[in-house]
Amino acid sequence: MLERIRKFNLRKAGICAIMIGGINILVHTLVIANIIPYLWINGGRTESFVTAQQISISSIVITIINILIALIASQIIPVKLNRFWGIALSAFLIITLPITLVGVIQQFLGTTFEKCVMGIVTIIGFCADTRIAFEKRW
Repeated sequence: MLERIRKFNLRKAGICAIMIGGINILVHTLVIANIIPYLWINGGRTESFVTAQQISISSIVITIINILIALIASQIIPVKLNRFWGIALSAFLIITLPITLVGVIQQFLGTTFEKCVMGIVTIIGFCADTRIAFEKRW
Protein backbone atom coordinates (compact mmCIF):
# COMPACT_ATOMS: atom_id res chain seq x y z
CA MET A 1 0.00 0.00 0.00
CA LEU A 2 2.80 2.42 0.89
CA GLU A 3 4.48 1.76 -2.44
CA ARG A 4 1.28 2.78 -4.24
CA ILE A 5 1.10 6.02 -2.26
CA ARG A 6 4.76 6.74 -2.97
CA LYS A 7 4.22 6.44 -6.73
CA PHE A 8 2.57 9.85 -6.78
CA ASN A 9 4.89 12.78 -7.37
CA LEU A 10 5.98 14.30 -4.06
CA ARG A 11 6.54 17.77 -5.49
CA LYS A 12 3.05 17.86 -7.05
CA ALA A 13 1.54 16.72 -3.74
CA GLY A 14 3.40 19.57 -2.02
CA ILE A 15 2.14 22.12 -4.54
CA CYS A 16 -1.38 20.75 -4.11
CA ALA A 17 -1.11 21.02 -0.31
CA ILE A 18 0.08 24.62 -0.65
CA MET A 19 -2.79 25.49 -3.00
CA ILE A 20 -5.31 23.92 -0.62
CA GLY A 21 -3.79 25.97 2.20
CA GLY A 22 -4.14 29.07 0.04
CA ILE A 23 -7.83 28.31 -0.54
CA ASN A 24 -8.30 27.85 3.19
CA ILE A 25 -6.62 31.19 3.90
CA LEU A 26 -8.74 32.85 1.20
CA VAL A 27 -11.99 31.53 2.69
CA HIS A 28 -11.07 32.67 6.20
CA THR A 29 -9.95 36.06 4.88
CA LEU A 30 -13.32 36.44 3.16
CA VAL A 31 -15.04 35.63 6.45
CA ILE A 32 -12.94 38.24 8.28
CA ALA A 33 -13.75 40.78 5.54
CA ASN A 34 -17.43 39.88 6.01
CA ILE A 35 -17.80 38.88 2.35
CA ILE A 36 -18.74 35.30 3.24
CA PRO A 37 -21.27 35.04 6.09
CA TYR A 38 -19.67 33.67 9.23
CA LEU A 39 -22.54 31.19 9.57
CA TRP A 40 -21.24 29.33 6.51
CA ILE A 41 -18.16 28.05 8.35
CA ASN A 42 -17.56 26.14 11.59
CA GLY A 43 -20.72 24.14 11.00
CA GLY A 44 -22.83 27.26 11.47
CA ARG A 45 -22.28 27.03 15.23
CA THR A 46 -20.41 30.30 15.66
CA GLU A 47 -22.45 32.63 17.84
CA SER A 48 -21.11 35.99 16.69
CA PHE A 49 -18.98 37.65 14.05
CA VAL A 50 -16.27 38.45 16.63
CA THR A 51 -15.98 34.79 17.55
CA ALA A 52 -15.84 33.84 13.87
CA GLN A 53 -13.03 36.38 13.34
CA GLN A 54 -10.99 34.89 16.18
CA ILE A 55 -11.48 31.36 14.84
CA SER A 56 -10.59 32.48 11.31
CA ILE A 57 -7.42 34.25 12.47
CA SER A 58 -6.26 31.17 14.36
CA SER A 59 -7.09 29.00 11.33
CA ILE A 60 -5.00 31.25 9.10
CA VAL A 61 -2.02 31.02 11.47
CA ILE A 62 -2.29 27.22 11.64
CA THR A 63 -2.61 27.02 7.86
CA ILE A 64 0.52 29.13 7.37
CA ILE A 65 2.44 26.75 9.66
CA ASN A 66 1.06 23.79 7.68
CA ILE A 67 2.15 25.40 4.41
CA LEU A 68 5.70 25.84 5.76
CA ILE A 69 5.78 22.19 6.85
CA ALA A 70 4.47 21.11 3.42
CA LEU A 71 7.16 23.19 1.69
CA ILE A 72 9.89 21.48 3.70
CA ALA A 73 8.40 17.97 3.79
CA SER A 74 7.68 17.87 0.05
CA GLN A 75 11.21 19.14 -0.66
CA ILE A 76 10.03 22.20 -2.57
CA ILE A 77 12.36 24.05 -0.23
CA PRO A 78 15.32 21.65 -0.01
CA VAL A 79 16.40 21.24 3.57
CA LYS A 80 18.91 18.58 4.54
CA LEU A 81 17.44 16.54 7.38
CA ASN A 82 19.54 14.13 9.37
CA ARG A 83 18.05 10.77 10.36
CA PHE A 84 16.51 12.04 13.62
CA TRP A 85 14.76 15.03 12.07
CA GLY A 86 13.60 12.97 9.10
CA ILE A 87 11.98 10.43 11.41
CA ALA A 88 10.54 13.20 13.62
CA LEU A 89 9.02 15.01 10.63
CA SER A 90 7.56 11.78 9.24
CA ALA A 91 6.13 10.83 12.65
CA PHE A 92 4.57 14.28 13.08
CA LEU A 93 2.96 14.14 9.64
CA ILE A 94 1.66 10.59 10.14
CA ILE A 95 0.27 11.42 13.60
CA THR A 96 -1.61 14.44 12.22
CA LEU A 97 -3.28 12.44 9.43
CA PRO A 98 -6.12 11.15 11.66
CA ILE A 99 -6.81 14.76 12.72
CA THR A 100 -7.09 15.69 9.05
CA LEU A 101 -9.42 12.75 8.47
CA VAL A 102 -11.65 13.99 11.30
CA GLY A 103 -11.64 17.38 9.54
CA VAL A 104 -12.91 15.70 6.36
CA ILE A 105 -15.76 14.10 8.30
CA GLN A 106 -16.62 17.38 10.02
CA GLN A 107 -16.90 19.14 6.65
CA PHE A 108 -19.66 16.76 5.60
CA LEU A 109 -21.52 17.32 8.86
CA GLY A 110 -21.45 21.12 8.49
CA THR A 111 -23.25 23.70 6.43
CA THR A 112 -24.07 23.42 2.73
CA PHE A 113 -21.02 25.55 1.86
CA GLU A 114 -18.80 23.20 3.85
CA LYS A 115 -20.33 20.11 2.27
CA CYS A 116 -20.18 21.35 -1.32
CA VAL A 117 -16.99 23.41 -1.39
CA MET A 118 -14.78 22.85 1.61
CA GLY A 119 -15.44 19.10 1.73
CA ILE A 120 -13.85 18.66 -1.69
CA VAL A 121 -10.99 20.97 -0.75
CA THR A 122 -10.37 19.02 2.46
CA ILE A 123 -10.38 15.65 0.68
CA ILE A 124 -7.82 16.86 -1.87
CA GLY A 125 -5.71 18.24 0.98
CA PHE A 126 -5.94 14.94 2.85
CA CYS A 127 -4.72 13.04 -0.22
CA ALA A 128 -1.79 15.43 -0.67
CA ASP A 129 -0.94 15.27 3.04
CA THR A 130 -1.02 11.47 2.94
CA ARG A 131 1.49 11.42 0.09
CA ILE A 132 3.77 13.88 1.84
CA ALA A 133 3.54 12.00 5.15
CA PHE A 134 4.63 8.67 3.73
CA GLU A 135 7.77 9.92 2.02
CA LYS A 136 10.85 8.05 3.20
CA ARG A 137 13.14 10.67 4.72
CA TRP A 138 15.87 8.61 6.34
